[in-house]
Amino acid sequence: MNKLLNEKSFRLVSANWLQDFIVHLEFGDGKEFDLDLSVDLNRIHGPLVDPLRDKSVFSKLRVEYGALVFPTGLDYGADILRCWCENGSVSDQEQTDLMAAQYLFLSHPSSCAA
Repeated sequence: MNKLLNEKSFRLVSANWLQDFIVHLEFGDGKEFDLDLSVDLNRIHGPLVDPLRDKSVFSKLRVEYGALVFPTGLDYGADILRCWCENGSVSDQEQTDLMAAQYLFLSHPSSCAA
């Protein structure tokens, strides 16, 4: 992960639907990414996710309080989205946790020391 990430890197300022399940994301540090969320949507199920398989529902995404929010109530935090963007794609929970831990250590090494 990029060692130059800071708090602005993890603030989502805008999101736009592009096509299929791909979103264009802009973060507070000015970096922009296109991220395909289909991998995540295909591995989870439930009342917040299943309706999003309809692109007309998925496309109604918005940013609220720095999170990517869908009309069903499903939301993604900017920190997770940025980790996925830096990684180049959506990752499983274990890989996402490792990336998030790496960011915390790089940005706050004294808070992780024993």
